[in-house]
Amino acid sequence: MNTGPARDWFGLPGFDPGPRRRGGFLYLLDEVGSTSDFLLGRGNPAPGRLCRWDGWGWHGGDRQIINPPEHVREGSLAIARRQTSGRGRQGRRWFNAGGLAMSWVVSPLPRHQVSRLAVWTGLMTADAVGRLSGRPVRLKWPNDLYLEDRKLGGMILDLVQRGPDRLLVAGLGLNVGPWPSETPAEVRAVAISLGSGPATTPAMLAQHVLRSCDEQLPRFLDEGWGPYRDLYAALDHLRDRNVVLSAPGGTLSGRARGIDDSGALLLEAEDGSLQTVLAGDVHVAGFGDGQEES
Repeated sequence: MNTGPARDWFGLPGFDPGPRRRGGFLYLLDEVGSTSDFLLGRGNPAPGRLCRWDGWGWHGGDRQIINPPEHVREGSLAIARRQTSGRGRQGRRWFNAGGLAMSWVVSPLPRHQVSRLAVWTGLMTADAVGRLSGRPVRLKWPNDLYLEDRKLGGMILDLVQRGPDRLLVAGLGLNVGPWPSETPAEVRAVAISLGSGPATTPAMLAQHVLRSCDEQLPRFLDEGWGPYRDLYAALDHLRDRNVVLSAPGGTLSGRARGIDDSGALLLEAEDGSLQTVLAGDVHVAGFGDGQEES
């Protein structure tokens, strides 16, 4: 069903995320439950525009109702003006405070250690957003974005088996622009927005994040954390801070000492011993969490 001409809220004419995206579709959605679920073929149809690369730029058709793809093309991505059922880590709900909601097919696939890739993708995103905006964006392990000790955004990676193939989709929710009037007070207290400006339009942010991740991924898969350790140390929101961590085996506390080669958090106990933590919710002592609701 065609719903007529589309108003470009995104900035499609200037959008160029790089050659790795040109063979896929860009689903530019007005409203969707979850951009990641949409790319994974789940959920309901959504209004928006189906965009293709025509050799010169992205061309978007008229606004229509688009079904989640049964077979997603390599390089495809979904970007939504509004996301109503975004997911945080461990199945929690991400409150949609406006800004950028984006998911993309990750390629090439790592042979193992997807958890390591989740931390690295968060690092590349924090670095790209910080460089573009000129603001000190940091990564809170494993893949939350922080600014001025408040939550700016979050990421999630979904690895699914579809027939004989594995599909890895990265999802990003980033607060940009003014807070909507319906934003709860408890969210405003712990979260922050990047603000509005020519450098922080949805198209510019999406372009820089995708280019950073796509251009650097082959090197990370080949060389691991070696070339990225200094960057991680510079952007580590938890570095040398006392933290409390809720893990499947119970609650841990200690001083954060970076990560190991698997992307696991290194936690220094009072006796000086180091523990490695593969998963869990970590909070800086004295601070609450941000923006996700149980």
